[in-house]
Amino acid sequence: MASHEESLLQVLSQYISPRAAGNLVRRTLAQRMPTSPAEWARLLEETLWPELSRLLPFQEMPPELKALVREWREQAPFPVAEAEASEAEEEELPLEAVDLEDPSARQQLARRLARLEGVTGVVVAGKSGKEELFSGDPVPLDLAYPLLRRQGYGVFYALLEGEIVALRPLAQGYIGLLARKEANIGRLLHALRRLISLAEVSG
Repeated sequence: MASHEESLLQVLSQYISPRAAGNLVRRTLAQRMPTSPAEWARLLEETLWPELSRLLPFQEMPPELKALVREWREQAPFPVAEAEASEAEEEELPLEAVDLEDPSARQQLARRLARLEGVTGVVVAGKSGKEELFSGDPVPLDLAYPLLRRQGYGVFYALLEGEIVALRPLAQGYIGLLARKEANIGRLLHALRRLISLAEVSG
């Protein structure tokens, strides 16, 4: 898979120094070594790009990196689905409307999300109150929420000091997840994306 690594280093070197690019790629590969083009694409999108976005003033992935992801995805043999992808499809659930203004609904949702693999904290916040569950020290996710609202993100995630923070603004509130860095980001985002505000459904 050296060619994938070389392609990645070549593109990254357009934005950061070759040495910094090498360090970033080595650190990322130490966590997980991809074994297929599709896995390389996922590694770039879910692990390397969040790390890189902390170093660069980009709001979204640059065109050259997007092209690399697209190229790797096209290389993937269509009939051979990755295990995680097929599991995700099997677990594909319909959209779920949640009432962020109902205390018992907030509590139930927080408990359910806290059971997701790798999750260490959950915040379900509405206009009238919020439910917080943290296995360790609480993290003030409220600070990030106004920024997300202004940027218009549907779902947002970032790597902060070795942990993943994922946020989903809904109606007048938001749902936030804190997870260990080795957690499956795709699954966390999937769990958040399927949640919609009851206000949106009822109009």
